[in-house]
Amino acid sequence: MESDGRLVAASSAAGGRRYGCTSTRRDGRRPADDDHRARYMTRGLLGRLRRLKRRLTPGGGVSERAVKSGIWATGANVVGRGLQLVKLVVLGNLLGPQQFGLVAYALLTLAAMRRSSKLGIKEALIQKEADDVTDYLDTAWTLETLRGVALAALAVAAAPYVAAFFGEPRAEPVVKAMAVVPLVMGVQNPGIVYFRKDLAYDRQFVYLVGKSVVSAGVAIGVALVDPTVWALVLGDVAGVLTATLLSYVLHDHRPRPALDRAKVGEMIGYGKWITASGVVVFLITEGDDAFVGWLLGSTALGLYQYAYKLSNAPATEVTQVISTVIFPTYAKLQDDAANLRRAYFKTVQLTTFVSVPLAVGIVAVTPTFVEAFLAPEWEAAVRVMQVLALWGLLRSIGATTGPLFQAVGKPDVATKIQVGKLAILAVAIYPATAAYGIEGTAAVVVGNALLFSAPVSTYLSVRVVEGSYRRFFAILAYPLAASGVMYAAVSFVGTTLTVGPLLTFAGMVATGVATYGAAILAMETWGSYGLRDVIQTVTGAVTE
Repeated sequence: MESDGRLVAASSAAGGRRYGCTSTRRDGRRPADDDHRARYMTRGLLGRLRRLKRRLTPGGGVSERAVKSGIWATGANVVGRGLQLVKLVVLGNLLGPQQFGLVAYALLTLAAMRRSSKLGIKEALIQKEADDVTDYLDTAWTLETLRGVALAALAVAAAPYVAAFFGEPRAEPVVKAMAVVPLVMGVQNPGIVYFRKDLAYDRQFVYLVGKSVVSAGVAIGVALVDPTVWALVLGDVAGVLTATLLSYVLHDHRPRPALDRAKVGEMIGYGKWITASGVVVFLITEGDDAFVGWLLGSTALGLYQYAYKLSNAPATEVTQVISTVIFPTYAKLQDDAANLRRAYFKTVQLTTFVSVPLAVGIVAVTPTFVEAFLAPEWEAAVRVMQVLALWGLLRSIGATTGPLFQAVGKPDVATKIQVGKLAILAVAIYPATAAYGIEGTAAVVVGNALLFSAPVSTYLSVRVVEGSYRRFFAILAYPLAASGVMYAAVSFVGTTLTVGPLLTFAGMVATGVATYGAAILAMETWGSYGLRDVIQTVTGAVTE
């Protein structure tokens, strides 16, 4: 290093003489010294980043790979959620609820077609015990491409009928434009299934974050020039195009058309319950949106969907990580009962540790957040955001069960639970919405999950792993108690501070983080929550 430093200094000095710049600074150092120091610091920073990346690159045993992949997946979700939040706040001030409602009609149409035709191919490949599924990729790509073409054509053909159903003619061109999305998604490189199957989430991070960055950047950029519904449309299309391009950059498989009848039967055979579940899940998770749009119109739908996107951090941040990382982890442990049980309860602990305070915190700060960052027309969504935050909590806990049922070869269990949930929703949604508007809709959704699907799925999942219900509720009790303390402190700060909504919001968030952390540490000190084991698991995987 010293000889390199002398060479750099000598070279810089020679260059200084050549251009007549041999002066020194008042502190006695020559510019060449600063150049060398800057290069050294840059190399040192890059070296530390490379070492950190090597430590976080998934490798080792299943548990270590799962933890490292969880870190990458969490990072992708944090970045993606941050970008989405920025996009929603900016566009919420540039566009009105009605513009969001128009795009919601198109998204509902695509979601209905995508869910009803979901083949379960990726899940089938991940669930296979064999590590190498390359022989299946070309057939998988061909099936997905044909599906994408069919969905795009169907969306264009259905656009006039969708507009007529919702009584909104302006929805027709939006639905037609969004038909590009399934077409582009269909030709994505099937090799990216290895990112999940092998728990290689460092590459999945680039794939997801690249899509989020482009989607948010294009949507905001277009909205600043043309604040209409097309900003949202172009942002979504640009994000999907970016994801497809990255799928070929990040994985070297190059698919070709192929249809192996035996492989088609094998993949579709596994995925049939996932296909059926997709239809039911759409009716449950998006049926309320469609009902609101049909009964109350585009403005109400815009408010309802906006409230959902802002309030469902426990689901969008935690659920996505759980469903993507834990499913392949469970699949690798499906024949190891003791480790499967340990992995399940550890997953519940990690999930509730994050999702419970997120949900409770959203309920506490939502009124101040809307006042600080959004236009007055969005105040009608405050109560709906608070109710749906609780649904996000229930969804995040439920995310520990669905991947478990799939991994042990029982995807029909989740489907049957969803059917029961759908029956309750179908009976209750009309009277509640007619009487109380979108707040009634949200209450039905949350009550359905709280009283039926969450208890049933938890009961069955604990049975699958041959675990203890007492252990499950003991794990859940700690973050619930700590979040209760946090809610009281945050609410007190919100009602006593008089420094304006922006500073009040910042104070509430800081109070929430500090209070929850202190409460959990107190419980760890005088109780048996086991937080130290969780931290050691995570840090151990990173430092090994």
